[in-house]
Amino acid sequence: MNQEGRNRKEKPKWDAFHFRLPREKDQLKFIELYRRSGAKTKTDFIRRRVLGEEFHVVTTDVSKEEYYRTLTVYLAQLHKLGVLYNQAVRTLNSYHSVVAKALTEKLERLSQKINANMEEVIRLTKERQ
Repeated sequence: MNQEGRNRKEKPKWDAFHFRLPREKDQLKFIELYRRSGAKTKTDFIRRRVLGEEFHVVTTDVSKEEYYRTLTVYLAQLHKLGVLYNQAVRTLNSYHSVVAKALTEKLERLSQKINANMEEVIRLTKERQ
């Protein structure tokens, strides 16, 4: 025991570390690496870098953004058409009259829209390759 002050622990607990990046160039590089790493917090990023743990670098290709946006719109339309198609088939199975003929025509139109939509998706995908 130390007679001159407080009791010292044999193994001090170090659970917090602080550092500074005084140069602006280093700060910008750190921020860029942090953003590309995909880490949830800066602490996680620093811990993985210092301890040599693996982390993933996430990159986005701006040229593919328009393709993804357009593809998302077409897939949403396809989903909507599929729901309408399913409703028409259910209704068609429950009626056996003039209503069935009208629903059959509606079903044919929906089928044509689905086919046109799928052809557009295929065309867009082939353009991107």
